[in-house]
Amino acid sequence: MKKINSFSIPSLLEEEPWVKIPSSKDLKDWKKIDEIKFNQQNRQIEKYKMFIKTFDFLTENQIFGDYFEFGCHRCRTFRMVVSLAYMHQIENMNFYAFDSFDGLPELENSVSVKNWKRGSLTTSESDFMRILEKHGLNYKKITPIKGFYKDSLNDKLINRLLKNNVKTSLVTIDCDLYESAVPVFEFIDDFLQEGTILYLDDLFVGNKGNQNKGVSKAFQEYIKKSKWSFNQHLEVSWWGRTYITSPKI
Repeated sequence: MKKINSFSIPSLLEEEPWVKIPSSKDLKDWKKIDEIKFNQQNRQIEKYKMFIKTFDFLTENQIFGDYFEFGCHRCRTFRMVVSLAYMHQIENMNFYAFDSFDGLPELENSVSVKNWKRGSLTTSESDFMRILEKHGLNYKKITPIKGFYKDSLNDKLINRLLKNNVKTSLVTIDCDLYESAVPVFEFIDDFLQEGTILYLDDLFVGNKGNQNKGVSKAFQEYIKKSKWSFNQHLEVSWWGRTYITSPKI
């Protein structure tokens, strides 16, 4: 048997030096909570890697603007963005957190995720701000905007932000539902600019991957009437994508 550094080739492969594959011993007491933790850890890693690439793109292309996040449960994504903005020394970026802070609204369309229902995915505004205050970075540049989107994303808010010359460099849409995504897409059009990165978190979630439902359906409808074009940029694991905004020709 041919040797490599004193190991036989079959032995080398069986030991799996590149990837740790759990054995029956490792999985002996594996429970549902372990599965959830395992999936969530890997999902957050994929998301964070996307934001690292995105901020590299924004700074390299000198795209300056604020951050809009729609759907801020547990403040995980929001903290990633705030920290990366700090790491890239982006001093003038403001961070807007759009959320009901009361969970999902009443569902108007069927979904395949059984735990998506009225009130699911709730992080209160006080808990959200407490987490951010503990995190610390750029705390004073964060603005929560509370309310279900069909009510909060109104003309009064649009005019107020436009009066302050708000433009976005990065937008995260993580609102799960078609009925939530429609008013979000209608709202953001005036705040996009050339080079804005649009991250859609739930293109393949909640509807068995059916692109004619959910957030994907809302996005397809929005593309047809928006004054912007959206060029696909990064695949975010199995559930999401980023798009680069450019003027529609």
